[in-house]
Amino acid sequence: MILGALLLLVMVTSCREESDAVQNYVFNDGQAFKEAKESYAGKFKVLWKALDQNYAIWDYERSLGVDWDAVYDEYLPKYEALDERDDVTDDELKKLLEETLAPLHDGHFAAEMQNHKTGNFVMVSPSHMRVEQRSDYESARYTTHDMSAYLPAEYGGTGNQILEYKVVNTQNVGILKTAYNTPGIGRLWAKDHVNDPTLADYQKHALQDFITNFDNLYNQLLNGLNLATGLQMYDQLVADNQYLKIPGLIPSSTFGDKGIAVKYAHFKDNIAYLYFSGFYLTPYLDDDCSKAMFGNLDPVAEQLAQAVRQTWQAWFDKVQELRASGQLKAVIIDLRGNGGGMLNDFEYVLGSMLPSGGFEVGLSRFKRGVGRYDYSPLVPFKLPTLETAHEIITEPIVVLANCGSVSMAEITSLSCKQLTNGTLIGKRTHGGLCSLQSDPSTYYENYSGIVGVRFQTPVWLYIPHMATMSKDKQLFEGVGVTPDIDVDFDITLSQTTGRDTQLERALQYCTSGN
Repeated sequence: MILGALLLLVMVTSCREESDAVQNYVFNDGQAFKEAKESYAGKFKVLWKALDQNYAIWDYERSLGVDWDAVYDEYLPKYEALDERDDVTDDELKKLLEETLAPLHDGHFAAEMQNHKTGNFVMVSPSHMRVEQRSDYESARYTTHDMSAYLPAEYGGTGNQILEYKVVNTQNVGILKTAYNTPGIGRLWAKDHVNDPTLADYQKHALQDFITNFDNLYNQLLNGLNLATGLQMYDQLVADNQYLKIPGLIPSSTFGDKGIAVKYAHFKDNIAYLYFSGFYLTPYLDDDCSKAMFGNLDPVAEQLAQAVRQTWQAWFDKVQELRASGQLKAVIIDLRGNGGGMLNDFEYVLGSMLPSGGFEVGLSRFKRGVGRYDYSPLVPFKLPTLETAHEIITEPIVVLANCGSVSMAEITSLSCKQLTNGTLIGKRTHGGLCSLQSDPSTYYENYSGIVGVRFQTPVWLYIPHMATMSKDKQLFEGVGVTPDIDVDFDITLSQTTGRDTQLERALQYCTSGN
């Protein structure tokens, strides 16, 4: 009986297709995805094996009770059962994929699987599933960074706490708003020229139609039109009216995924505030990077790009000026809802207030083989700081964060907590500090990275290759960085008065030290 049980165990475990060879999952490789094209079980095997060989935090998952072999044994039969049917729906496949991946904690990891019966793709992110269950998820979604309650009338506000203010937005929705309500360009230019006597009647009619259509689109957005749909309609409006040569009418995708919203405010108590929506400052602030990414922009787009630099520069200059004169009270960096981005941006945020030579955040390691626990040795994780001459800030530095603060926003939050003058205020962050290099050429160096080709291969996986942890070797995946001062965002107060409870708590701390 014992021998029989051992043989049965060998037969069961041998079903898992383990190998010491590196499988090429980077491109649309026929062999890697052959079975997966027409089989749900084949897709599951690709997913399971790719994660088994490429996932960078299996030791962390094991400490949290995740048994990846048990996942194979439990879920392969469920995918095989789908292969026996011809009526598998997208919702059914997504639900099964959610159940399969729910135990994983990496905050960046995402999986896409094609339903070959319908031709559609379903996407699952375990970390987003987890964060959506948090009690502070809704309040994070409603955090608007609206400063109107603190701005004087000259800036369009109702308050009197801010002395100087700058704002710019190169995100797709920002470009739409700029084209709609900026004097001298877009819709307002068209309104100024619709009765121009030098224009032919057909041109006047065309301009009036453009104004009417833009007004209708904008009103629809204000009344709840899906933003993605609205941006498609806007881009069509741009394309349809190119022949009118309306200045500043540029496509919403002009800045691609590097579009960014930036706000600077100088509060009365000599507190310098900076908000930016994503860690994409480098393309705007570094000359070489800026030329490479935005070298051939429309003049209005170029002005927007320069406005990002000017807004950041206004914040940096104010911090330096107040510090040099002994008047600086504190600095607030608002990273709420910040989805992360480029590591080098650290130089322009916390790194612009710290000594030159870099800042050691914690430790990191890479995947270094196809074995489940093949990792590189731990090495110091160091980020760049500003090398040009600058004031070193010893006054309080506050970072505001919430569950919408992800990746580089969390690394910056962790860095702030390590400063003797740093304080993290708000809510616990998202829980995704491990990073990923999206260049497929790094796959063989790190035995990890992007698996497959999105919307082409039957399975696509986004697998971080570097584990990032604190100096005491603590991982934050699926958990997040805990604030020093926990503060809720009051949605009702924000919607009725424009006030921001988290910002106000940060201001209170900066002025009182409490």
